[in-house]
Amino acid sequence: MSYRFQRQPIAGESYVRCSQIIVDNPLAGPPRVTYAQETIVGTDAGQVLHIPMQPVAQAFDPAVPIAVLDPGTGEPTGETITQDRIYALIYSAYLAAVTAAEAQPEETA
Repeated sequence: MSYRFQRQPIAGESYVRCSQIIVDNPLAGPPRVTYAQETIVGTDAGQVLHIPMQPVAQAFDPAVPIAVLDPGTGEPTGETITQDRIYALIYSAYLAAVTAAEAQPEETA
């Protein structure tokens, strides 16, 4: 079939972004991180299309160095961090969130 219903050429840009990060923290075994990705296609007409991509999974290796990139430019900052340090930061963020939630007064019905 070669006919394309309502075919329109488009102009715009596309890029890939991480749309979700899932940290699996099993009781028995090392943590694992899965990065969900999507391609964004933005047209000059103002449409934005989100196209899911294959996720990328990574097993936890505490000593692996990761170059820190500036989120605004994608350029290296010159710093590195290890997966072990990232895990400690996520753990700390979790406990801060739980502590804040527990400090909230319960609503009565």
